[in-house]
Amino acid sequence: MTIALIIVFSIMFIFMLAPAALGMLVFFHVFIRDKKSPADKSNRINHFRLVWFALTREEMFVKMFPWMKNDELDNIK
Repeated sequence: MTIALIIVFSIMFIFMLAPAALGMLVFFHVFIRDKKSPADKSNRINHFRLVWFALTREEMFVKMFPWMKNDELDNIK
């Protein structure tokens, strides 16, 4: 019984930690990581806007990255 509770709470902790880790990864890459010119410190808002477009408007990137319209198995072949 005790081992089952430990396993259940461990799984719950992992599922709560994963979104936080993803958020910290996005935060790090948008606000902390050094950028090369022309996407330097003065362009951080546009960098965050690019992340937002990538999350909400995937169809805009298919022309630039044709592999996005394929299934992953098709990309491997």
